[in-house]
Amino acid sequence: MVALKQMPHAVLPSATLDEAARQAFINQLGKHVLNDITPGNKAVYDKHVLPAFQQTHERAPADRHEIRKEMVRQPYYQMTSSFQRTIQEMMWNAVDESIQRQLPDLIDVAQNIARGKTTGSLTLDPNFEMPGYIKHNDNHATPGGYSADLLPGDVTAGALYDRGAFIYTQGLFGPRMDGIGKAAAMMVSRVRPDLKPKKILEIGCTAGGSTGGLAIMFPEADLHGIDVGAALLRYAHARAESWGLPIHFHQMNAEHMSFADESFDLVCCLATLHETSRNATFNIFKEAFRALRPGGLFLCSELPPYKGVDPWNQFVRDWDTYNNNEPFWGGVHDLELKDVAVAAGFDPTKYFEGNGPGVAQANALTSAVEVENKKFMGSTRGGGQAWYAGVSK
Repeated sequence: MVALKQMPHAVLPSATLDEAARQAFINQLGKHVLNDITPGNKAVYDKHVLPAFQQTHERAPADRHEIRKEMVRQPYYQMTSSFQRTIQEMMWNAVDESIQRQLPDLIDVAQNIARGKTTGSLTLDPNFEMPGYIKHNDNHATPGGYSADLLPGDVTAGALYDRGAFIYTQGLFGPRMDGIGKAAAMMVSRVRPDLKPKKILEIGCTAGGSTGGLAIMFPEADLHGIDVGAALLRYAHARAESWGLPIHFHQMNAEHMSFADESFDLVCCLATLHETSRNATFNIFKEAFRALRPGGLFLCSELPPYKGVDPWNQFVRDWDTYNNNEPFWGGVHDLELKDVAVAAGFDPTKYFEGNGPGVAQANALTSAVEVENKKFMGSTRGGGQAWYAGVSK
């Protein structure tokens, strides 16, 4: 069971007893499949796939791609992948059931908040052009992905992300879903203790969870969050206002931001690069460089890169690329982000990368939730150390 309860706010969808039971069941079913069934793929590989490959090629597989080519033919892998994808879809559907039941009320609440006296702001662009790599992909199998905007005033995408991700991570991001933002702030204090940011930008703020964590950790800063989906941002704005967090949300493409040069002391891109194309990643770094003030810091967090990881574990972690609507997942974890930073104009001597605080550590949850699941196919929900790349201007 999820050990923690999600902290309520003005637009968090509530669940009936039946809806809550269904969500809890799917959560436990997914945990069972991931922990107890998918690890059997390693036995299939060791006993059948690897010996056959070695006999044919007189060597072991060179990379994850060679392993995948053989594993996709295995009935056990096909079965477990189907289980994982189906459970992912069941989870989103279970959350969406409760959202759609009360969607008119959620929209009314969000609109009333936006019309009232606010501490932050919401700026939407009626002529916004959705990037193709977002528009044509339901990221992590979420219906509509980040771009869905179903009706006037819609908040579905934000509610799906907020509630669904809480269930998927078993509460690991904390009651406010702010663990990534808090962990990033801890990393800033570790690598740049001299930096006291007065103005902060988060690229890819989604439903505002990580942005809220930054707001809590840097209460004196002028905080801005950008994303591409109007429904995401309406929800994020209402969510933040209901908790009294002064955040300015903007519908904006991170490849072409409208902020003036040298506007921010800190720019964060937290678990977002894997949702963007290769070209977009280079453009985002260039825009971060442009928007940073001299002495500012650009901080990214992702799962660790594949460099130095053995082919089997690369294959395990690359499941999302092919099975979970994350087509850019493997590409960004293959990138040398230092090269991307240098191409954007950053000084290579001011670049760093490595492990840092994770979401569970940021919320002191290591005793309240299961931080590490057993090994399974795909990205982990692990709340231990996270991987960061950063560069100062």
